Amino acid sequence: MKNQILLLSLLLSMGFGTPLTASAQTSGAGYMMIISRVSLGFDAQASIVAVAADGKERMQEVDFSRFSAKQMAANMTEVHKVALATVNTYAADGWHIVSIVPSEISSGGSTVFSQTIYYLARN
Repeated sequence: MKNQILLLSLLLSMGFGTPLTASAQTSGAGYMMIISRVSLGFDAQASIVAVAADGKERMQEVDFSRFSAKQMAANMTEVHKVALATVNTYAADGWHIVSIVPSEISSGGSTVFSQTIYYLARN
């Protein structure tokens, strides 16, 4: 069951829309977060959220609409690729990773929510 949920989450991770980009809001020194999150289950969803040093949020939805077990792993990889592209965009603007914190919430041995928080800093 856990493998099926993981496969489903991967399947549903195909990105769409424009990637999050560094903006004038993040031009100063400080800390920020990029949060990659996936909720699994019947209404599976994925998104990448950038929280600027001033607390403003920008969210990019990641298409998680395919339900083939064969595509699950590939879709989860897509979520990570969108997160990596977002981190790289901010790195090009002078931000650097301070910490990466992965976490999962499980129920009955199956993951129901997974997120990775990237903490970035700029002097």
